[in-house]
Amino acid sequence: MTILSVGFACYDQFFFTTTYPKENSKAFSYDFIESGGGPCANAAYLLGLWGENIYYIGHLNNDIYAQKIVSEFDEVGVNTQHIIFSDQMITPLASVLVNNQNGSRTIVTRKLNLPPPLIDADKIKLNQLVSHLLNNERELAILIDGHEPELSEYLIEQLPHAKVVMDAGSLRESNLDLAKYTDYLVASENFALSYAGLDTFTSKKQIESTLKQIQSITKGNVFITLGEKGCAYLELNKVKIIPAFICQSIDTTGAGDIFHGAFIYGVSYGWSIDDTISFASLVAAISIERKGVRDAMPNLFEINKAENRFERNLTDYFK
Repeated sequence: MTILSVGFACYDQFFFTTTYPKENSKAFSYDFIESGGGPCANAAYLLGLWGENIYYIGHLNNDIYAQKIVSEFDEVGVNTQHIIFSDQMITPLASVLVNNQNGSRTIVTRKLNLPPPLIDADKIKLNQLVSHLLNNERELAILIDGHEPELSEYLIEQLPHAKVVMDAGSLRESNLDLAKYTDYLVASENFALSYAGLDTFTSKKQIESTLKQIQSITKGNVFITLGEKGCAYLELNKVKIIPAFICQSIDTTGAGDIFHGAFIYGVSYGWSIDDTISFASLVAAISIERKGVRDAMPNLFEINKAENRFERNLTDYFK
């Protein structure tokens, strides 16, 4: 299986604080981490760490931050040959404030609203990849996050037999436009609530209705990640919630990205939905107990070793 991860990459700088800083005040951090980040970029890094045949594709400016991002990908074997470098692009940079008391994070990101349009030279570069993949006759999966709408649509249309997984982190027009291509739309709770026009989920009936609403714009299955409350999807047209794992929250940054990387890993190996969700939930739980994102990613040996250490959160949150 070959996996393309098409979407947002940035460079993250983590500042760990004891409290969230007040406006117009000075705050100090005595713990600092920096690394590449971004939804599809983090997923690609995880899959590279696990030895998968993974490509990261997205726009970057060829500046010092882009060079750091590419260097980190290269270290774990992510194929970076089809990244599109453009002077019209700003390599995104994120400042992440992590509250040491509860693991919550606040992120400020410098980025363009949309990457620059594809030019003929970009399409020639992408067509070379498409030709290689089609001639290779390996099964394909594509992970998208909606941040590269034109690029995502271009590749999906050229590779119609690929399984498409969407990381729908927030409700954006690009996610809605790309939803029609998705076999697995994995929506955050925030995305699902915004789509349904709700403030919070209080019942399984609400979740079931929302899943059905979102499913109407896709060609496949829909999932809603609910944090510590689990992951919901439709089984025989009824809502089913796979419980999350109980963990000690140190830093939640990137947990969703890691979940999606592990999710498409299960999809690529043809696992059942329940096994795929459980595996992705376990990997995310392990990462939450560590600082940062890239440094928090477990290898496959660590996951197997941790399998019996975590208990399920069996709290019934929804009636």
